[in-house]
Amino acid sequence: MCHSQYYLPLEWVRTAAAELLASYPALESPLLRLRDLAAGGFVAATRLRTHRRYSASTNPYRLYWIDPQRITDSISWQEITGDWTETIPAPFKGPNYYFAGGVLDGEWDRERRPFAESVVYRSFRAHFEGGQRWVETDLYKQTLTAIDDGGSPWGCSSSADLESRCQEIDHLYATVEAEGYRTQSEIADHDDQPLEAARTNRYAQTVDGEIALVVGHDGELLFYDGRNRLAIAKLVGCKAVPVVILARHSQWQALRDVVASGELTPKDLDDELQTHPDLVDLLR
Repeated sequence: MCHSQYYLPLEWVRTAAAELLASYPALESPLLRLRDLAAGGFVAATRLRTHRRYSASTNPYRLYWIDPQRITDSISWQEITGDWTETIPAPFKGPNYYFAGGVLDGEWDRERRPFAESVVYRSFRAHFEGGQRWVETDLYKQTLTAIDDGGSPWGCSSSADLESRCQEIDHLYATVEAEGYRTQSEIADHDDQPLEAARTNRYAQTVDGEIALVVGHDGELLFYDGRNRLAIAKLVGCKAVPVVILARHSQWQALRDVVASGELTPKDLDDELQTHPDLVDLLR
């Protein structure tokens, strides 16, 4: 389910907002709130269309607690490049709200790479476990190169931003290690934000805030967004972290529908499917 007819006006709004923000920085907060409200409306429309078509509902706001070590493969970008979308499958090149709550056909889940090979994970591991300075990591080098080429990768538009970002990641790692992993809504209840300002609404806290997965043909849990959080959770050794499921493959959704209808019971499924986080509630 892909709604390309809405992409052009949405892109126009995004571009206009960016230009307005460049001229009037003080508008950042209200513009972000407006963006999140619009995104929430788009997700609601997608969920309604999905609900009308499929028996098993989709809810990109729901949190699933999953062992981060179980999330091994990624369909998202791996390296810092001038165009970070170049290696992302076509249905996912836009913001999360373009497809959150959707069911998608195609072969988008076939091209995947181990999350452990991503520049973020490799660099985080080299820094936190290997003692490598940030400036020596591939992440730092690639980000600095992209900045010099005029980009704003990893939320940075200058070397000063990059230094600040690395310090924030150090703080975030120390916070998770000392206090455990917190959801975005829990972070919003604290004043000491280790990475970014508290997210203020449901969409921003979940669909655009938590570790985000998509589900492939056969139920594979594939990483899509939130690489900083997932990398840290893996390295710290968290037993479970909250994730959202943004989208599902139509073949997997077909199985969910059969389970939701009662045509399949737990005894009809193998052990792995019986405990699959995206089926457990349907089986009950």
